Amino acid sequence: MRDDHALAPPHILEVQPRNVSVRFALTLLVLCATSGGWGCAGRAGVPSTTVQCPNSIHAKVSAAKPTVTVSYTEPSVTVAGGSLNDLAKTTIYYDLGNGRTLAKDIPATKPTGGGQISETITVPIQTQGEQTAMICVTATDRHGNESTTTR
Repeated sequence: MRDDHALAPPHILEVQPRNVSVRFALTLLVLCATSGGWGCAGRAGVPSTTVQCPNSIHAKVSAAKPTVTVSYTEPSVTVAGGSLNDLAKTTIYYDLGNGRTLAKDIPATKPTGGGQISETITVPIQTQGEQTAMICVTATDRHGNESTTTR
């Protein structure tokens, strides 16, 4: 059943690992419901009930360079195309391959969304060398309903 009031996910404009700008065109990711919870079949070795960031938006990070700047536009419409009027926040996640981890909650610029956001997150890396971190963003309304992730 489709929820016409569901939030559309934010649109990531760019991800900047240490001054290297990469731009992305995004589409919606539809999460699949499994065992009454949200989850999708993921990468090898990750349980299907673990929500992951898609691997289409990523940045190289290391212990020496753990920060990533994420720029995006808040959603301003619902999935059905109606005007958004109750955006509470957006959330940036990173995923090192074992499921997404909350990096930062950002309060909405206004309830109708549409604000340009640029935030720097830190991805804690314990190992030597570079790792790929998948980055995704969701939007949450004032009722606590969270959108699907960016892709």
